[in-house]
Amino acid sequence: MGKKIFKIAGVVIGTALVLTVLFYSWTYYKIQNGDLVKWEGVWYTKEELAEMFHPQEYNVPEKNTPEQVYAEFRQALLEGDIENALLKIQEEKRGEYRSAFEDAEKFEKWISSLPIEINNLRIETNSAFYDWNKNDGYKHTIDFIKNVNGYWEIDSI
Repeated sequence: MGKKIFKIAGVVIGTALVLTVLFYSWTYYKIQNGDLVKWEGVWYTKEELAEMFHPQEYNVPEKNTPEQVYAEFRQALLEGDIENALLKIQEEKRGEYRSAFEDAEKFEKWISSLPIEINNLRIETNSAFYDWNKNDGYKHTIDFIKNVNGYWEIDSI
């Protein structure tokens, strides 16, 4: 009777061990393939991530250019039309720039440091970048994003 219980316990423990190794092997394989991704401490499948985060690359015809957006943005700032300038910036970032534009002294200094025009942009599908040096020892970049409607907007400046 004792040997029979020992054998049953051995089979149960052995089966549990094999199943545990198989489960961890399968999970490791899924992680290595990118089928499971850890985001902020939580594991997600590709499908769950696709639902949460829309694709960054989408192919829509452009209805304006980054150069046009920048020229309109700069002109609106020079004319003191802050609201029109803010329309050229991504909607979720407008509040941040609105508060930055409220300090008149910094605003004037900032406008005078902007390049008159931009050219030779690096364009990558739905984003574009323009680098310039305003002689302060730092590289400055203007980032543009093309939205899903095909309009370029300033992401950061």
